[in-house]
Amino acid sequence: MKYLKLFESFEDIDEICKQYDIKNYTINSDETIDVNREVDLGYSDFHFPKFYKLTKLPLKFNKINGDFDCDDNKLTSLEGSPVEVNGNFLCHNNKLTFFQFAPKIIRGDFICTDNNIKTFEYFPSFVKYFNCIGNPIWKIWNLFKDTSKIELLNDFDIFRDEDTDQPAIVMDRLNDFLLTIGKNPVEKVYVYKNI
Repeated sequence: MKYLKLFESFEDIDEICKQYDIKNYTINSDETIDVNREVDLGYSDFHFPKFYKLTKLPLKFNKINGDFDCDDNKLTSLEGSPVEVNGNFLCHNNKLTFFQFAPKIIRGDFICTDNNIKTFEYFPSFVKYFNCIGNPIWKIWNLFKDTSKIELLNDFDIFRDEDTDQPAIVMDRLNDFLLTIGKNPVEKVYVYKNI
């Protein structure tokens, strides 16, 4: 499967939209697509029995006026994800390790459970509801559970060694963050190496 930047014509994009049953779409001049309904690229034996699980998104999306579902695949990156989703964004049960390329705005739920995301870097600027159970970051998220505080958390720069099997966090910085938002400090965060 090719990335959009390798396409030579809008007909190639049309063909992929047909292949994945994407309807009510507009191809923009930059070869991104807007879709005026949901996009379902989630894998199931019943939904796409003739396709392998996706390792990359097949197109570059811009705005989606509905849900965007790419769950139960083998995605290691969200590259190609829409910039804005006016519904839910579902990417659970993939192989994601970071939020880079996630939508900037998700007006519904952001469900990224059962991945291996270790840091809040690149988190969307707006999310209605967030669920990250089954990721290392869930241990941190569970301490404050407020998406409006994630930018502040990132300012405290608590995460280290994101690319290793056991990432580290700077406990003094985490506790400074927690005290700043009126939460109690903690002695240890499991899953992370506490430094």
